[in-house]
Amino acid sequence: MAGYYRRRRWNRSGRYYGRNYGYRRSTSSRKAYGNMRAAKQQADQATFTINIPSTISTFLSHQTIKGNQEESGVYAMNIFEQCRKSDFFQNYANMYDEFKIDKIKVKLLPSQWASNFGGSSVYYKNMTIYTAWDRTGLDQNQLLFDVHDPAQIDKIADMDYKLGNSAGGGLYCTIGSNITSYSSAESRVVNPNSNTSIVRWLSPKTMQEKSQWLSCGSLKQWYTNYDSANGRWYGIPVSQKVGYNAGEEISAANHIVDASGTAVGLFGIMDQFNSTINSENPCSLYEDTGIKFKPTLLVGVYPLDDNTVEIGRTDPADPETAIYAPANQVSFNVETEVVCTFRGLRKSKVVSA
Repeated sequence: MAGYYRRRRWNRSGRYYGRNYGYRRSTSSRKAYGNMRAAKQQADQATFTINIPSTISTFLSHQTIKGNQEESGVYAMNIFEQCRKSDFFQNYANMYDEFKIDKIKVKLLPSQWASNFGGSSVYYKNMTIYTAWDRTGLDQNQLLFDVHDPAQIDKIADMDYKLGNSAGGGLYCTIGSNITSYSSAESRVVNPNSNTSIVRWLSPKTMQEKSQWLSCGSLKQWYTNYDSANGRWYGIPVSQKVGYNAGEEISAANHIVDASGTAVGLFGIMDQFNSTINSENPCSLYEDTGIKFKPTLLVGVYPLDDNTVEIGRTDPADPETAIYAPANQVSFNVETEVVCTFRGLRKSKVVSA
């Protein structure tokens, strides 16, 4: 309770010699004043646990990427991208300037097997699931960008495009069976008849990781869709770097030109465009020297299998409309918990009358 108070004063011998008057602040007032002062100094902090449910799938097979046979199918789950998609995180991000990650918990629950869809024959009695943490993001040798056909480019505006669509193209993770070589790799045998869960934890360890604060506005979307049957991220926006010859639609590789008007090959686009896929975006899969902690959970399956199985049809009576998936594909329900600390509480916006 706030108000004036009266305090008696005594000397060392215990004799009373006067009164002193002062003003006492209530507990709530002191706390509000402290919060206000901390906010002005950007020293205020608040810690929240963000719960993010999602679904992912993984497989392991050979695919032709840039004309070569590559092992693909490992799913790379960027934790910052998970946060960006979370409404809870966005609600807190709208209130603060910066945030950092303190702890991560990911729980994987197998939900579907491609070889077990539609009552088809079961090719596997069990599978080995590998999980591993990559703390800094993936390098150029672990990701391949493949757009080899002009039909795989969608024009959005005069100088804006999306690379990769339903016709193919996009970004592929080519870690493959090398996931087993990670120092953080763990394996778990799962089968359709067991209620198996896989739990992985991660926390920042070094001083650089623990002290990494990122702007709440730095998390940007870098892709539109994910093709689980082929393991590719596509619909990647491109702007202000790639154009096309005036008056012509894209129909050949030499119709793609850069901002200066120079014709470029489709395979050279990756080195020229400037979009939200760049490594400076915490949500992108690429590692960046300026971001010391870019936690990425890798999920793979073993053994390698190049076979496919039919998992459904768009028209049940027409075999030509069959939908296929890798024979060793496994889908998961994912429960992600990210403990984030926010700082820099923003002031309320002025509202109209």
